Amino acid sequence: MKKNLISLAVAASVLGGSAAIAADQHVNSEKTGEVLLFPFYNADNGNATNMHIVNTTDKVKAVKIRFVEHKNSTEVLDFNLYLSKHDHFAFGVIKDPNGNGAAVITADNSCTVPALGSANGAFSGTATTNADGSTVRVQPFVNYQYANLLDVDTSIERTLTGHVEVIEMGVVGVTTDTVKGQYATYATHGATGVPVSCAALNAAWASGAWKTNGGAGVTAPTGGLYGLAYHINVEAAAAFGFEPTAIEDFNDSGAAVHTNPGTLLPSITSGSKTGSVYHGAGGDQHVAIAMGSGIETTSAILQTASIANDVMLNAAIGGMTDWVLSFPTKKTHVDKASVTAVIAPFTDNYDGNAVKGTAKVEKLACEPVGIEQWDREEGFTASTTYFSPTPDVATTSICNEVAVIAMGAAGTASALSVSTGLTNLGFPYAEGWQRFTFGQTNATSTKVQRSTLTSPTGYIDGLPVIGFAAYKVNNGAMSYGNASEFKTSTVSSGLGSS
Repeated sequence: MKKNLISLAVAASVLGGSAAIAADQHVNSEKTGEVLLFPFYNADNGNATNMHIVNTTDKVKAVKIRFVEHKNSTEVLDFNLYLSKHDHFAFGVIKDPNGNGAAVITADNSCTVPALGSANGAFSGTATTNADGSTVRVQPFVNYQYANLLDVDTSIERTLTGHVEVIEMGVVGVTTDTVKGQYATYATHGATGVPVSCAALNAAWASGAWKTNGGAGVTAPTGGLYGLAYHINVEAAAAFGFEPTAIEDFNDSGAAVHTNPGTLLPSITSGSKTGSVYHGAGGDQHVAIAMGSGIETTSAILQTASIANDVMLNAAIGGMTDWVLSFPTKKTHVDKASVTAVIAPFTDNYDGNAVKGTAKVEKLACEPVGIEQWDREEGFTASTTYFSPTPDVATTSICNEVAVIAMGAAGTASALSVSTGLTNLGFPYAEGWQRFTFGQTNATSTKVQRSTLTSPTGYIDGLPVIGFAAYKVNNGAMSYGNASEFKTSTVSSGLGSS
């Protein structure tokens, strides 16, 4: 499909000049990329979330996988994954068999550093060899990051719900160097489906070339990753499939960002400052943008002024609906521990250790949302109900960075069998559809303007949100699940046509 190109830039004060901007990181409608953002995992109440990461290229990839919890997107586990050409890595998120938090489980042979199932302080993993020679590895999630920050909620149960970042760090090449040139070979699966030497990749970080230079033998990311997930609850007899959001051209440095598995980088903050936003207004417009930081650009390419989807609560078929909303860039805009003032488009700070009177309390970062609800015959309700439970002052807001909202009065069960972080929202009809609108916008310091740099002309509206609606119906002893991505509305206010 041809696009009507509107070339834009931010004000010269942001860019420090008037150089032309090359469109860079963008959401790829073809579903592959350098970055995959899974909006959801859950491991409470017998739930498991199974995920697949696939390398569609003929190159060996170094990939960072990071799990973050639902309240403030604080990291609870990450590791390096090495995918050989055309490799497929499968894993699940389950409740820790030996604890109260979540854990990752896999029987996949692809190499990870550290090896999953390893010792890790109070949250050590297990590796069990089966009779057929396969190995099942379990690695529990940890609370070190938010416990060390002295958040009021330091519970390991906080890890039961969250989202997942998958970030390509680079291509592991076969070089003429007799040492570095072997790294791609080590990660490559042989005739038995087992890589040549995962131990050698671990050793490369422990005492080899990567210990002093993570870029040794590794070149810039090239994309080509895709993902798939399905949430399943055996007792409830229902499964819900969904896909991650794929970001292409995330890294414009021209070099690998291949880091030690013990570091917090690369992360969702590591992207290019330039990006491309696509929307349907005026004939599938393409807007080239640049922001003051990579994370603001990533937020901008994910921003939407509204989300819409079906709601189905028909009692005759046991209908249930959850909406899952994930804000993957929110933490770096709102976390009071790292930013003194909230960064637009978000409007409220998170403080895990706030003071209320003489007590320490957790203050979530809540964002207002408008709610419109329709039945199947155009009946309409502008909702005045509130999410439940409500904060101190009743307001229609979404507070968690991964929000699971069960449609129905307070106490209505979740279609996804979720309880961690769950809220409720009343819906007055048996069947229909619903729209959430977000009135937030970019800050004036990152105002978007035309490539002529003559005068600012507008903003990108809304919040950076991804997710899906999950539907469950019952037929006697059987249950059926389905998931549908949100329908979004990207608005570049005041831009007009070029």
